[in-house]
Amino acid sequence: MFRDEAEIAYRAELMLTQSLQEKTATFADHLNRVDSNASMKEATAVATVKKYGNRRSGSQQFYFTKLAIKMGKHGFIQHYGVNTIRSGGTRTRKNPRLITYSYRSHIMDMEGRPFVNAAIESSRVADFVTTEICRLRSEEIFANVRQILENRQSST
Repeated sequence: MFRDEAEIAYRAELMLTQSLQEKTATFADHLNRVDSNASMKEATAVATVKKYGNRRSGSQQFYFTKLAIKMGKHGFIQHYGVNTIRSGGTRTRKNPRLITYSYRSHIMDMEGRPFVNAAIESSRVADFVTTEICRLRSEEIFANVRQILENRQSST
């Protein structure tokens, strides 16, 4: 199956990224989004893998430490909702004609839509990671115990 936790981390990234992008594909684009800002549709999963040991001695091992979701802050606002007072200000509209107008501070109460939780559940990434990590780490534990027992037998 999987040889090390780096492969499991890569597979988990793919699973969660695909699920997130499926959930956000139906979202409308933000009207005033600047091209340099990320869209919610570009949400990705990023795994962190810690490397221990070195390759020369053959003791190099990878440990999967976390899986994070990267997306613009408006995606998290959409997920959790917001209940706050928006400050007033002015805006300038260019189409169909140039006009500048002011607006007052007002209450912004947006209900959250937990699409991130739905994406995590539909990807089944949690079950996959726990199963595969447990399998690999239990094999590692048994190999270490066997080596310790063999060393004790050879030393006596």
